[in-house]
Amino acid sequence: MYTIKDQFFSGCFVKGIDKNFKFSLGNSSEKKFNLSIFDNGSEIGEWIVASGYTNIEIPAKNSTANLKFVLKEPITQETSLYLFQVKTTEYKLYYKAMIVSMILSLLILILNYGKVRQKSFLLFISFFLICYSLFYISFANSSVPFIGDEPHYMLLSESLIEDFDLEINNQSQTDKPSLLFRDFRDHGISKNGIEYSIHYPFLALFISPAFANQQGIIKPVPVLTAKVLITIAFSAFFALMLMIVLSEIRSKFESLIITSAIFGMPYIAYSSQIFPEVLISILLFVSFYSLYENKFGRFKTYIPVVLIIFPFLHIKFLGISVILILYWVYIFRNEKTKLIFGTTVYALGLIGFIFYNQYIFGSISPYQSRDFLVRDLVGRYTGYLFDTDRGLFALNPLLLFSFIEITRLFRKNIIRSIFPLALIFAGHLPNLFHTIFWLGSCPVGRYWIAVYPIIAYYSFLGIKLTFDYIRERRSNEWEKYGWNFLIGFLTCLSLLQTWTFINVPDNYYTHFDHRFIMCEFLFSKTGIDLKFLYYSFFVNGTAIRLILWYLLLLVFIMIGFRIEKFYKSNRDIRLIK
Repeated sequence: MYTIKDQFFSGCFVKGIDKNFKFSLGNSSEKKFNLSIFDNGSEIGEWIVASGYTNIEIPAKNSTANLKFVLKEPITQETSLYLFQVKTTEYKLYYKAMIVSMILSLLILILNYGKVRQKSFLLFISFFLICYSLFYISFANSSVPFIGDEPHYMLLSESLIEDFDLEINNQSQTDKPSLLFRDFRDHGISKNGIEYSIHYPFLALFISPAFANQQGIIKPVPVLTAKVLITIAFSAFFALMLMIVLSEIRSKFESLIITSAIFGMPYIAYSSQIFPEVLISILLFVSFYSLYENKFGRFKTYIPVVLIIFPFLHIKFLGISVILILYWVYIFRNEKTKLIFGTTVYALGLIGFIFYNQYIFGSISPYQSRDFLVRDLVGRYTGYLFDTDRGLFALNPLLLFSFIEITRLFRKNIIRSIFPLALIFAGHLPNLFHTIFWLGSCPVGRYWIAVYPIIAYYSFLGIKLTFDYIRERRSNEWEKYGWNFLIGFLTCLSLLQTWTFINVPDNYYTHFDHRFIMCEFLFSKTGIDLKFLYYSFFVNGTAIRLILWYLLLLVFIMIGFRIEKFYKSNRDIRLIK
């Protein structure tokens, strides 16, 4: 769906193997519009766009067409016009294939779980097919727009695969199919008559297969293919996360809670989004988990090569790559050959990154003092934490369980706790100083996405630790009821946010000014009003509700202290014996 805001507009349309281009125009007003459509400068025909929906079909030989539209009457503020492209035959077939894939994967996993579990590769494939099919089916029919930085990464990607360079002069021409209703002039810099993108190239390189075969008879749709590539990476990572936590889950209740933490908001909102935070979250967690938990032995050796990618996704990830390489050096401090190889490779990558910045931007960084804002940092960070529509812990209260594990780890081994905490802070705090508070037009919580898997992993450990504590301490029934109520209540709040996003995903984009999205949605469906629980950065008079959230945070910290005290006593008793 595209919102029409101008009398003149254009875009790339796709029909695949179908005979005609099919789309419709929605008109919410009573006013009629006379519409002319042009292809390569030639007028195809004229249509009257009346109130409601006007269906249009255009026959053509090519599978894609860059069409231009002209409304004879200007659009007023009271008028709302929308353009919808009818789904192609290929899309419908792919959608059905995803349904079949999910059903078959679930049946195989359920009926042969014992055999599949013994072979990690088969287990991974099963989880991947289920995750990918589920994500695709869930969001395939949503009206989530192609917005923010996404088109700009597509533009750079097209340049890389078609011209094998970083120059986007020709990609910026208005007749290029990749434009997709976008204006790219504000995301490029000009140097000696050559235009370069202000965005870094690795994400564009990752999605570059989306522009393959653009000279063929049936051309893939770049934006859809790029989003599928992101969803594939996302699904593979979720399958890996499931394998990591699988052996620790002991009951169906735990399965629901832990899955809600890992698959919850705001992370799930990025399952198909073309943003660098998606890839960095995967690379960061796998590198962290490999080093911290001593897993993936072969991969661990080559982590310095992976770390070179970090700044080429975005310069703000340079800090976490430095933290990771320092920890890597500490791990391999007694293996001289690997140590020399790894540090040399990382140093060369860092030199290459500095050269790239000098070549493209003429400085060590594309940012200047005007790009930073230090006003009201406390208030802004409070919004990052607890704002009902965009704050991390308001969107997914289950993540508060991470404080249990982090607090326990801090008391048990302060040195070991510094590494993950440093990664979490270095991974999200740079966003706090960005001039644009919510990082432009993107889904909620983009500033947390890079470190979300680490926080979710510690939430999983905190949840598991809490259940183990309840069992081992042999708590009385009332105490168990209290724990289960707290856990269940927070799980419900987390699931409500995810449920709301799946139903109205466009409301969760930061360029909208919606307030209390989940609360409004729940109230419209059930009549239950949860607004009294939530704080909004944008609504005066709600700051008092922050007391609830800070108290809740303090409760989890105290639980962490209490659980560690309990286990420390048990360890001391065993030592005495």
